[in-house]
Amino acid sequence: MFRYAGIVVIFLALLAGCSPQYNWREARVAGGAAKAIFPDRPVTQQRKLEFSGHQVEFFLTTAKVNDVVFAVGYASLPAGLPDNDQLRRDFGQGVIRSLYQGLGVAVPEVLPDFGSRFAIDGTTPQGPARLEAKAWLLPQGLVEGMVTAAAGSYPQPEADEFFRSLVLTR
Repeated sequence: MFRYAGIVVIFLALLAGCSPQYNWREARVAGGAAKAIFPDRPVTQQRKLEFSGHQVEFFLTTAKVNDVVFAVGYASLPAGLPDNDQLRRDFGQGVIRSLYQGLGVAVPEVLPDFGSRFAIDGTTPQGPARLEAKAWLLPQGLVEGMVTAAAGSYPQPEADEFFRSLVLTR
């Protein structure tokens, strides 16, 4: 009898770990420069950004579960910009700075290295929030992965899973 109860408890624990809220699926993102798993059907939006007199195409692929947003952004650099290492680096650092500023947090003097995962605890109009991100500066663009949520409901295991899956493919 206890043996069957133990099996039922293990089975229920496994089911709880496979929450239907997180329906993971793999997607190629960032213009094919990366792939990741998303907890729901990802949606991609596109817009133009201005940087140093250049128009930059920015793509953002997101999936949302409750108040948690999983995202991969990609900015392809316009002609001429990839040849200027300092402008490329300035662009990448500007993107990282904007994450701090977006959460109302002072930008640190030393920014995280490209390819390193980092966390920012700040505030949005909805209240305290946490963002984890990782950004790569590539010869032709920038790829960034992000997970953000209310500070009290940040899903660390799911964020870890997302970042483990986020890999560059070229």
